[in-house]
Amino acid sequence: MPVQNLKYCEYFDVDEKYFPCIDESAINSGAAWDTTYPHETFIELLNLTEKMLGGNTNRSIWIHGSYGTGKSQCAYTLKKLLEVPEAEVRAYWDKFDQLKNNPVLLEKIIGHKKQGIVTAYRYASGSITTPQQLFFAVQESIKKALNENNVPYKGENSLKESVIAWLEDPIHNQFMDALLQKPKWMSTFSQSSADEIINALKKSSNVSSLMDNIFTLAAQEGITALDLTADSLRNWIIDIIDKNNIKLVLIWDEFSDYFRQNNTSLGEFQKIVSICQEKPFYFIIVTHPLSSLSNKFDSSDKTNPWTVVQQRFDKVEITLPDNIAFDLIGHAFNVKPAAKANWVKMTEDLNSSVNSSRTAVTKAANIKGKNVMRDILPIHPIAALVLKNIASAFQSNQRSMFDFIKTPKDMDVKAFQWFIQNTSPLSDRPFLTVDILWDFFYEKGKDYLSSDIKLILDTYPQQTQLTEKEKIVLKTILIMQSIDQRLGGALPILKPTDQNLSYAFEGDTGELESSCKSIAKSLKNKGVLIENPIADGKKMYSAAVLAGDGSKIEAYKKEIREKCGTTAKLVSEGDAVATALNLTPSLKLRYALDIESGKLPVVTISDFKKAMDSLKNKDINWHFYAVIALAKTDEEAQSFRTLIKSTIADPAYKNITVIDALSTPLGLESFEQYVDYAAMSMYYSGNKGQQSKENAKKAKDVLERDWKDRIHDGQFIVYTYADQNGEKATGAGAVQTILQTIVLNRFEHVQDFIKGLSESQLKLTPMSKSVAKYGMNIMEVKGLISGCEKTVLGKFWSKKEYWKDETLAGEHIVIIKKDIDNMIANAFKSNGKISIGEIYDYLETTYGFSACNLSAFITGFLLKEYSNEPYRSMDAEGHRDSMTPDKLAEMIGNYIGKNPKPTYIVSLTEEEKAFYELTENAWDITANTCSSPNQAGSLVLTKMRELSYPVWCLEDIDTTGVFDLVKLYIKLVQSKGDEAHDVANEIGKIAINRPSSAQNLKSLLTRDNCKKGMHLFLERFENGKLLKIAKEIGAEDTVLPEIKKLFSVQYSALWIGTTGEDEIRKLITEYEVVKFTNNLLNVTAHSKDAAFKAWRETLKFIGFSCEAIMAKRPSLDKFFNHLLRIANHEDMLPDNMKSFLEEMINHNTEIRDILGDTLAIFIEVYSPYLTGFSDTECEEIKNSITSEMFTASSTVSNAAVKKAADDYRKNQVKSQLYNLWSDKTNGSKNPRVWSENYRTPILCCIKESMYIDAKKAFATLNSTTQSESDIKCALEFLQKSDFFEDIASAEYRDKCFAMNIIGDYSSLISDINAVRDTLESTGISAYEWNDNPIIRSKISEMASAEYNAGGSDKAANIIDSMDGPELKKWLTEIVRKDMGLGIKIIINKEG
Repeated sequence: MPVQNLKYCEYFDVDEKYFPCIDESAINSGAAWDTTYPHETFIELLNLTEKMLGGNTNRSIWIHGSYGTGKSQCAYTLKKLLEVPEAEVRAYWDKFDQLKNNPVLLEKIIGHKKQGIVTAYRYASGSITTPQQLFFAVQESIKKALNENNVPYKGENSLKESVIAWLEDPIHNQFMDALLQKPKWMSTFSQSSADEIINALKKSSNVSSLMDNIFTLAAQEGITALDLTADSLRNWIIDIIDKNNIKLVLIWDEFSDYFRQNNTSLGEFQKIVSICQEKPFYFIIVTHPLSSLSNKFDSSDKTNPWTVVQQRFDKVEITLPDNIAFDLIGHAFNVKPAAKANWVKMTEDLNSSVNSSRTAVTKAANIKGKNVMRDILPIHPIAALVLKNIASAFQSNQRSMFDFIKTPKDMDVKAFQWFIQNTSPLSDRPFLTVDILWDFFYEKGKDYLSSDIKLILDTYPQQTQLTEKEKIVLKTILIMQSIDQRLGGALPILKPTDQNLSYAFEGDTGELESSCKSIAKSLKNKGVLIENPIADGKKMYSAAVLAGDGSKIEAYKKEIREKCGTTAKLVSEGDAVATALNLTPSLKLRYALDIESGKLPVVTISDFKKAMDSLKNKDINWHFYAVIALAKTDEEAQSFRTLIKSTIADPAYKNITVIDALSTPLGLESFEQYVDYAAMSMYYSGNKGQQSKENAKKAKDVLERDWKDRIHDGQFIVYTYADQNGEKATGAGAVQTILQTIVLNRFEHVQDFIKGLSESQLKLTPMSKSVAKYGMNIMEVKGLISGCEKTVLGKFWSKKEYWKDETLAGEHIVIIKKDIDNMIANAFKSNGKISIGEIYDYLETTYGFSACNLSAFITGFLLKEYSNEPYRSMDAEGHRDSMTPDKLAEMIGNYIGKNPKPTYIVSLTEEEKAFYELTENAWDITANTCSSPNQAGSLVLTKMRELSYPVWCLEDIDTTGVFDLVKLYIKLVQSKGDEAHDVANEIGKIAINRPSSAQNLKSLLTRDNCKKGMHLFLERFENGKLLKIAKEIGAEDTVLPEIKKLFSVQYSALWIGTTGEDEIRKLITEYEVVKFTNNLLNVTAHSKDAAFKAWRETLKFIGFSCEAIMAKRPSLDKFFNHLLRIANHEDMLPDNMKSFLEEMINHNTEIRDILGDTLAIFIEVYSPYLTGFSDTECEEIKNSITSEMFTASSTVSNAAVKKAADDYRKNQVKSQLYNLWSDKTNGSKNPRVWSENYRTPILCCIKESMYIDAKKAFATLNSTTQSESDIKCALEFLQKSDFFEDIASAEYRDKCFAMNIIGDYSSLISDINAVRDTLESTGISAYEWNDNPIIRSKISEMASAEYNAGGSDKAANIIDSMDGPELKKWLTEIVRKDMGLGIKIIINKEG
C-alpha cells in the first residue's frame, strides 16, 4: 500500500475550550479568570474602576469593543477581582510584570474591597423592551448577588416582595381572582388565581415574565400600588446600601441590544445610572463599539438622550493586542506527546520558509516573543494578521479569528480544523494562506459582511474565466483590500502591494511564490483589478468596481414609482407584510384564511370594501375573520381610517374584525429606499444576475422586513361591530391579546390559548387518529402532541374520575366532560348508541372545538372511558366489533374535518382483570395498555430490557417471596397463543390470592435491585476477579455499564446463571489487556477503546514497519500481528484478545525494550540505508519521515527510509547551496526571485562562456525537486563563479539589459525602466524574459512605435547628409557586418 503523508491533525489537536468565550453559561460553570492577560486597555479599566470606587468621578464605567477583542473576558475578570479573597487578587497581580510594576493600584483596589463591595452580574439584554422590564432585571440581579454574599438586609420591601405582600391581603387577593376571570387576563396568565401567582413568585427563580404580566395588568386596571417605577427601584437600592454599609457594582454584559430596542426611552435608564452621584451604586455596561450604536442619533445635538447618557459614564475601549491574540491561538494547539520530536522538526522547516513575512508581521504587530509566530504554524504570518483583524469586516458578532479556529471539522465549512484534516507539511501548499480564509469569511459569512466590504468581495464571483492560480491571487488581494479599508490603512503590511503579495505567498510551493506578482499584473491587464498610487511611489491593487449608469437608473426609478406607487401594489410585492402581527399558532387557527402561511388578509383603501364583502357571508361557526389595514402615507391613512369607521358600523360586517395599522404607514423615505433597490435590480438584470437578485431581495426586505417589523412594534386600533370606536393597542402582542379575547368571549372554554402549544398541535394532520389515542392516556405521549398532557390536561391527566372532584367543578375540562357524559348517557337510554359525529358536532358548536390535532387529543381524553369493555364499536351498516383505544381513536380521527359515514359507540374474568392490573402496576406499564397476554408479554419484555440487567439477578434480592412471579413472567415473554393465556391466568390467580404481590413485585423490579443482584454475582464469580482488575485500571464506575452491553434482550429474560459466564470472562480479558497496555505505554487507559487509541498514537510515530520488525523479532510475530490489527482498526475478536494478552504477559521484557528505544530498532532494521550517519543524525532522519511506517510493508518502509536518508544527505548539500546563493546575492531566495526583484533576467547578465552551466545551476536553484547530483553541480558552479560582484551593480544590470534584452533597439528606446514596466504587464516572470518570443515581440513593438514616431526621420537625415559614393561605401560596410540588413536588401531587390 502507498505511504500516506501524515496530516497536521496527526501532530496536534485544537483545544477549543482554551479560547475565551465568556457568557452566562461559562461563568456559571466556573470559567477561568486569572489567565486574563493585563494588556494596556485592561489596566486602563482597572484604573477607572479604582477611581469610580473611590468616589472621585461620580460616574459609572462603559466598556466597549469589537467582537473578538475579549471585552467580556475583561468584564468577567473585573467581577472576580472585586469578589474573590484578597489572596487570590494578590496571586493574580504577581503573575504579570505589568501588574507587579503597579503596586499602588493593587493596594487601592484591596482597600476598597475591605470596605465592602457586592458585585452583581447579568448577561444579555435582548428581552428588555420596556422600562419596567429593565427595573425588574436590575432588582433581580442585585437580589441574587445579595443572597450569594449573605448580606443580612435584602430590602424586604423590594419590588417582588411588595407584589407578594399586596396579593396576600385578603381583599386584594379576591380582587385579583376576579380580574383573572376576564378573558383577556385568562389568556395572558398561566395561573388562574392570586394564590397560584403568589406560589409562582415565591418558588420560581425566573419570574420576569410573570412580573411583566402583573405590571401590565396593574397599568391597564389602574392598580397604582403595583406600578414599577425608577423611583421605587432607586429607593430600594439606596435602602440596601445604607442599611448594609456597602458598595454595589452591577456589571451587565452584552448590553448593546438594550440601546437598540429602547432608543426612544433612555430617560428611565439615566435615572438608575445617576444613583452613583449620591450613593455608591455603579452600573458597569459592556457593549459593541460606540460607533455601531450611535447611528440612530444626531451626534451634533448635545441635548439628545444618547449624548446625555454617555455623559454618565467613563468609557474604556477594550482592544486585543496582536501578540496576545497570536499567543491565544498558539496555546490552543496541543502537540501529541508521540509526535513532539517530529513536530519540532516540521515547524523548523516551515518556519524557515517564511523568514521575510514573519519578520515583517512581527515588526508590524509589535510582537516581542521570538517563537510567537512559529507556535501558530501552519497558519501563514500574513494570514494570521488578517485573521486577527477580520472581525472588523462584519456587522455584528458573526465571524472572528477564534470562530475560524474553533469551527468543527465536521461542519460544511472550510475553516482551520478542516485545513489540518486535509493538509500535511508536505502538501503542495503546506501553509494556511490568506486565500484559504475565503470560504469561511465570504462563502459562509457574506450575509453578515458590511456593505462596503461585500461590494469589494462580490467582484470575485463575477469572474468566471480565471485559472486556479488567478483565483487564489484574486481572493488574496480582495481580502487584503477589504481589511485594509476597514482598518483605514493602519497596517500598511495588509495593503495588496507587490511586496505584500510576495509576503503573503512566501513559502507557497509551486510557482505561486515567484509568480504571484505577475499574476496580479495579468489580472490588472484583464480589467479585473486596477492599481492605485499610495505613499512612497508604491501602488496597491484594488477591485475594479464599475460605476452605475446614472441616467438609466433614474429612468428605472421613474418607471417603478409609476407602476408600483399604490399601497395595493406595494402590498402585493411584499406579501409577507401580511404576517406582521406574527400570529400565534392558536390565532392562526382561528383567524388565518390559510393556516400554513398564517396570513391575515391585507386591505388597502382601494380594495377595502371588496374584501369586507367577500368575508361577510362566510360560515363563522368556530372560525373568526379579521383584516389588517395598511397605508403608504399619513394622508392616505387618515382617509382610510374614516372609511373603516363608517363601514364597521354596518351590522352586515359584525363577524369581521378590522385591525388598523395605519399609524405605521410605509412612509415616503422607505418608499424611496424600495425604489432605489428595485431600480438597481433592474439595472443589473442583464449580465450581473447575482447583483440583480440581491438588490431585488433588499427591495423586498424594505417591505417584508423593515416595514413589517415597524408595523409589528407599532400602534394599532382594533375595530369591531361591538366596539366601533376601536381599542388601541401597542405592539403585535397587544393585538393578539385582543383577538384572543374576542374568541374567548364567544367560546370561554376553548383550550387553544394555553401557553406552550405548538403550531403542529393546532393544525389538522393525518396523525389525528394517533393523536386521539394519545389523549386516552394509555401510552407515553410522543410526537407532535407531546406536552399537551401537561400543559392542557395537567391536573386532570393522571387523576381518576377527575370530573367527580367537587374542587374542580369550575374547570373548563370538567364542565365539558360532565356535559358530554350526560349527553352520551341520555343517548344510551334512548337508543343504546351515539355517533361520534353527534358528539363532535356538539363540541364544535357549543365549545368551539376546531379542526386540529389538539381537538382530537382532547376528544380522545374526554371519551377514553368509552375505549374498552364493556363498550363496543359499530359502523353505519350495523357491524359490531370490540371497542379498543385504537378503534375509538380511528373513529374520532376519521370524523374531524372530514364528516364520513357515521360510526357509533354502541363487560373480563376476574383472573384476566387481576393479571392486567398486576402487570400494569408491577411493571410500571401505562394503565389500560395491555389488551392481550401476548401484548402484555411484549410490554413486559420491553420493561425487562429497561432494567439493564437480567431479571434472574433478583432471586438473591427477593425478600417478599414474589420471585415465582418473576419466573412466570419470564415464561410469559417466551410464550405465544394459548400458552401465554394459561400463564396469564396463573399469574392472575396468584394476584387474587396474594393481594400484596403487586406492590411487592413492583418494589423488587428496579434497576437498583438488578444492579445489586449483578454485583453480588460478580463478587462470587471467580473470586471477584473482574471487580479487582476494574479497580486496578480505574474502571470501577464503568464495569457495570460494560456488563449491560454483554446481555442481549434474550439474555435479560433467559439467563439462568451459567449462560453469560463466558461473556464476563471476555470482559476480564479486555480489562487485563488494558492493564498491561497501561504498564507498557505508561498511560492511564480505562477501557479497551482508550487502550487501543494509545497503541495507535504510539504506532503512528514508532518509526518502523510491522512486517520489518517481525522479520527481526520472529518470536514476537503474534504480538506485532495483533498490533497491526489494532493500527488498522480491524476487529479484535475474543480469541485475538486472549492471544494478545498472552503475548504481552509472555514477552513483557522484550516488548518493553523495543518500546523504550525505538531509535535503536529503527537503526537495526534500516541499517543498510543509514551507513555513515551518527545516532543523532539517524534520529533526525527518523523524525523527518511524515508517513505512517508501522502499517506499511517492508518494501514501502525501506523506500521511505532510503528516501529520507537520501534527502538528509541532499539537504546537507542543498543548505550549503542556498546559503551560498543568499550570501552572494544579498539575501535573494533564488535566481527567479532575484530576477523579479531587479526586473532583469539574470541570464542576460552572465558571460557567454558560463551561460550553459549558469542556466543549469539556476534551474536547480529555482526548482522544488532536485537530484543530489544537480545540487552538487550547482554548488560547484557557484563556488567558482565570479559574476556576483558585477550583478550587484545597478549600472551593470542596466547595461546588460540594454544590450541583451533591448539589443539594437537601444538607439530608439532609451528609458529602460519603461521597457521593464511594459514587460511586467505581460504577466511573464522576469526570469523568462531572456529568450521568450512574446518578450522579443513586445520590445519590437515598442521599437517600431519609436521608429515610426521620429526614428525613421533620423535615419533618413543621415542618408541625406551623404553624397552618392560616400553613401555607397558606408552602406557596403554595414551590409558586410549586418546580415539582417543584407538579407532585407536582397529580398526587396528580388521583389
